[in-house]
Amino acid sequence: MQQLIEQIIEFILAGAYWYLVIASVAVVLLENKNPVRTVAWVLLLLFLPYFGLLLYIVFGRSFKRQSRLSRKMHSQLISQTKNARDQLEPLSDSLIQNHQPLIQLLHKTANAPLSTNNQVGYYTDGKSLLADMLKDIEQAKHHIHAEYYIIESDETGNAFKDALIKKAKEGVKVRLIYDDLGSWHLKRSAIREMKKAGISLFSFFKVRFPFFTTKLNYRNHRKIVIIDGEIGYLGGFNIADRYTKGLNWGVWRDTHIRIQGNSVVSLQNIFRADWSYMTKKVFQKPAYFPISTTTNNYFMQIVGSGPDMNWQTIMQGYLHAIMHAKKYIYIQNPYFLPNESIANAIQMAALRGVDVRVMIPFKSDEHIAFEASISYMGDILKSGVKILQYQKGFIHAKTMVIDGELSIVGTANMDLRSFEQNFEVNAFIYDTEKAQELTNIFMHDCKDCKTLSYWRWKKRPIWRKIVQSVARLLSPAL
Repeated sequence: MQQLIEQIIEFILAGAYWYLVIASVAVVLLENKNPVRTVAWVLLLLFLPYFGLLLYIVFGRSFKRQSRLSRKMHSQLISQTKNARDQLEPLSDSLIQNHQPLIQLLHKTANAPLSTNNQVGYYTDGKSLLADMLKDIEQAKHHIHAEYYIIESDETGNAFKDALIKKAKEGVKVRLIYDDLGSWHLKRSAIREMKKAGISLFSFFKVRFPFFTTKLNYRNHRKIVIIDGEIGYLGGFNIADRYTKGLNWGVWRDTHIRIQGNSVVSLQNIFRADWSYMTKKVFQKPAYFPISTTTNNYFMQIVGSGPDMNWQTIMQGYLHAIMHAKKYIYIQNPYFLPNESIANAIQMAALRGVDVRVMIPFKSDEHIAFEASISYMGDILKSGVKILQYQKGFIHAKTMVIDGELSIVGTANMDLRSFEQNFEVNAFIYDTEKAQELTNIFMHDCKDCKTLSYWRWKKRPIWRKIVQSVARLLSPAL
C-alpha cells in the first residue's frame, strides 16, 4: 500500500513538473522574442529538468509594469509629461536638423522631449562628483529625489545618508528609491535611521522568497539625483566606496553628468513614474517643475527605458547613432555584449570607413560577463574596429561620442540586460562643445589602454576559448 501511495505521489509530481515545463515553453514561444534567446530557454527547459525550470521562473518571465499602475495615475503622468514637452520645444538649429530622425525616434518611443537651455558638466572621478553632489544637497530648499541601483553602508554611503537626513530634519522633502538586490549591503539600521528622520524611501522590487521569482530579473539600474527640480545628476557612479576610492587593483573610472536647465523636467518625470509605481501616488505640484533660468544653448534628450516599455529605446538610439555615423564612433562600456543588430552596425560602420574604437576593461568585476565579452571580438576586430583595454583599473563608464556632434552618457551597458531587463536612463546631448569634451576624455583614457589585436585574440589559450564560449552561450538567457 505504501509503495502504491509513493508511486501515485511520484506520478503527480512528475505530471505537475511537465505541465509547468510545457506551459513555460508555450509562454516562451508566444512571447516572440529573439529566436536565439527563445531557443536557449526552450533547450534549458527541456534538457535540464528542475534546474532549467528554476532558471526560467527566476530570470525568464516577462514583465509589464504599466498594467500595475492605475489608469488615473497613468493618465496624470502622461498629461504632465505632455505639458512639459510642449514647454520645452526648441527652435530650429542646423545640428538639430541633422539629428532630427534620431530625436524623433527617441521622442516617439520613450516620450523623451528635446530641450534647450541646459548646462552640462562631466565627472570622471567619484570624489569630485560626491563632493559637488553633497554641496548641492546641502543647498536644497524644497525637495531631494534620489534613485540608485547600489547604495552601501560604508563611508561614502554614510556621507550620502547623513546629508539626506540633515535636509529631511530641516523640512526638505526627501524621497529615495534603491534597488533591493543592488543595495544588498545597505544596512537595515541605516534604513530605519532614514525613515525615522522623515525620509520617504522604498526598495525597488523586494527580493523575498517566495515572491522573488517574479522580480529578481528586473532591476532598477538608474542612478539619479534631482535637487529642487533645478539640478540633476545621472551616469555610471553608484553610492559606495569603490566608486569614490577605487579598487585594490586600480582606479574606478566612470562618467557622470550634472545638469541644470529644462532637461531636469524630463529626469523628474522618470523619477516620478518610478515613485508612482512604488507608492501608487503622484506628485505634481508646480514646485517640482520650476521654470529654468539657465540660458546655455545645449540641446538634450533624457531617455528612459525598461521592460515596461513597448520599445527598447536606448538600444534603438545606440543603433541609429552608429548606423548614421560618418567620421568616428568612440564607445566606452564595461560590459560589451552587443546583440546582433548592434554588432552588425558597428562592423558595418568600420567597413565603410568610420573610425570605430571601443574601450572595455582589461580586468573586470564581473568575470562571466567579461569572458563572454571577449568572445565577441573576432568579427568585430576583423571589420577594422579598434578594441582598447583599459589597464589603469576598471572602466565602468557608459558613453558614446559620434562625429563631434552627439554625446551619449548614462546608465545603460551594451548588453541584453540593459536593453531588455533593466530600468535605465541615458542623456543624448546634441552639441559640438560637449562632444569635443567627451572626445578629449576618451583620448586621455587611451593613454592607459592596451590595444587588443586580432592576432592576440586568436592566439589566446584553448581553455580560455572554451570558457568564453560557454559564458557567451549563457548571455542570451541570462
